[in-house]
Amino acid sequence: MIEFQEEDAAVFDEVMAVLKRHSGFEMFSMEEETVISLPGLTIYPEQRKIYRDRQEIPLTTKEYELLCLLAANRGQVLTYTQLYEKVWGGSPAGN
Repeated sequence: MIEFQEEDAAVFDEVMAVLKRHSGFEMFSMEEETVISLPGLTIYPEQRKIYRDRQEIPLTTKEYELLCLLAANRGQVLTYTQLYEKVWGGSPAGN
């Protein structure tokens, strides 16, 4: 994955200008990927990948789903029942 910072914009534009001058160069448009971004944490839902400071974090399926649910609902209080229904499916048994 290549990331450009704001200060790299001029260099990127220069590289694109050079490429556009070549007849064999074709531009492809890519759909923008949904990204959930928190301080120090980046979640790519379509890829099912999570990075902390550019290092991938290996998670189980349930850990991933729970983290995504909490990140997508940040600032909101979710009940145990809501978490259980969304991540494990069905209704929780017991207290």
